[in-house]
Amino acid sequence: MSDLEVQGLVKRFGNNLVVDRVSFHVNDGEFFVLLGPSGGGKTTILRMICGLEVPDDGRVVLNGQDVTKLNPRQRNLGMVFQDYGLYPSMDVYGNIAYGLEARHVSKAEIQKRVPLAAAKLGLTSHLRRNVNDLSGGEQQRVALARILVKDADAFLYDEPLSNLDPKLRYQARRDIVSVHHTKQKPSVYVTHDQTEAFAIADRIAVIAKGHLQQVGTSDELIEAPANMFMARFVGAPPMNLLKGNLMRKDMEYAVQAGENQFPLPRKWAHTLEQYGEKALVLGIRASAVFPHWQFPSLDYDPHIFHAEVVAVEALIGEVNVTLKLGNGNEIVAVWSDEALPESGDIVQVGIDAETFCLFDAATEEALEKSS
Repeated sequence: MSDLEVQGLVKRFGNNLVVDRVSFHVNDGEFFVLLGPSGGGKTTILRMICGLEVPDDGRVVLNGQDVTKLNPRQRNLGMVFQDYGLYPSMDVYGNIAYGLEARHVSKAEIQKRVPLAAAKLGLTSHLRRNVNDLSGGEQQRVALARILVKDADAFLYDEPLSNLDPKLRYQARRDIVSVHHTKQKPSVYVTHDQTEAFAIADRIAVIAKGHLQQVGTSDELIEAPANMFMARFVGAPPMNLLKGNLMRKDMEYAVQAGENQFPLPRKWAHTLEQYGEKALVLGIRASAVFPHWQFPSLDYDPHIFHAEVVAVEALIGEVNVTLKLGNGNEIVAVWSDEALPESGDIVQVGIDAETFCLFDAATEEALEKSS
């Protein structure tokens, strides 16, 4: 059994705080993704895990052992860098074998492991070629083969697909997942691409401006964002956010946003009884807005609005439709590409209130609905 734990990591470069008290736990056999915008601190966290950066505070614990002060070689980690970190003076065989040789693995064992890893990643015919003669996708597979031969306690990936074109990224992603399933060890993967993260992650930690924003599965991040940053960052298109005021009549609550009133389900009542502010922000997922000809089968009636179609953006298999609800309120919906309206049309839409999210207007933190 292996696990990896990051406890309160802090890193400063001069006066710049780039990682601020970040903690998370990666379970044995879990594929864990650090997702976030560029410059948010993801790679710095990974470099502290592998020992290339020393934290100003906090600990890295691997299999129950504090490895914070150990050098990279003492940590027994496998890592794939963004630039692959290959040795240009060596052939493919030499690059794959190098890490084993550095650990004084026997020659016989190296001769056994390298061909097996090469075969798994389709590199057998390239073993005696210089890595400079390989394509980007082939070099990426050499970097994966180099960690595949290791008996590491955990595996780290620092945006390993960023140098590949879209066609190669799909195959390379499958190769990485294949390596992970073979090893069944904790894996930490850094990316700024949420499509990539959602495709491969068991769980995702979103890092921005050095802070851990939220940890969860892709569904949890989309359906229950922890704050307004998460609502804006996750999803394509992201969640619609409407500024409004809380209205109450008897025990019924609604959000008044401009000319539009959005009644809230009863499950919000207990939370809103305790909420001491009037201003809040209503979150509406794009997938929760339906045209009248595509109303889903629900156990309850959706809220019905008339809206003006502002823009229609056709994508592959779906369409983003921008709608004006009145008084300047605009929301984006994702609809299927059948019988679509045109800009300027007035359409009837239904909004599934059961999926609403509410945020404190001042702190931008999500309100938790009652169970």
